[in-house]
Amino acid sequence: APAPPPVAAPAVEVVATPMLASPSPPRILAPTAVELAVVVPPVVSPPPVASAEPAAAPVTRLARTLRAQTRLRAGTAELLLFRVATEWFAIALSVVEEAVDLPEVHFIPEMPPAMLGVVTVRGTLTPVYSPATTLGLTLDDGGSALIFRRGSTRLALVIDDVDDVISVDLSALRDTPLLDANDGLTLGVLRRGDKLVAILDADALLAACQLLPSLEIA
Repeated sequence: APAPPPVAAPAVEVVATPMLASPSPPRILAPTAVELAVVVPPVVSPPPVASAEPAAAPVTRLARTLRAQTRLRAGTAELLLFRVATEWFAIALSVVEEAVDLPEVHFIPEMPPAMLGVVTVRGTLTPVYSPATTLGLTLDDGGSALIFRRGSTRLALVIDDVDDVISVDLSALRDTPLLDANDGLTLGVLRRGDKLVAILDADALLAACQLLPSLEIA
């Protein structure tokens, strides 16, 4: 039998793929002088703040006034005369909110050792302190109280008696040996009739009474 004719392999047409040119990176233009000019807002310094001492509490401010007057021994002062035990004292009238008969003292748990308790004054619970320990005395009956206000705080100081309001010529004050030993508590002494009266610094007295443990009222 005759041999089959040879089958020719189909020709494969090779198509050349054109080379795509890589996109050239965008040209970065150099910034102009205008673009480089950054406008910086001027820095305005805050106005200087005047340093001011916090406003003093009423008792503190008025006590400083009397302290300065007694130091200069100049002018006159209205003082409230009161008694603790057998001793007489005077304090600036302007620092006392009122003088009252001592209301019933109520004891509260965990109160500071310097506190005697609290009383109700014009519907407000007011802490009560005794000046006896500070002054080295013992209260007789503690039947009266002086009411003070230190800042927003009202407090009561138990005394034995309120005597009178007196006007004192501060040039008549005399020094006392205790002036250098009592942390500024006594500003001076004066004689009124047969009484020797110690002028007390209200702020120093109240601060001391709030720190020292007090004995209970008998």
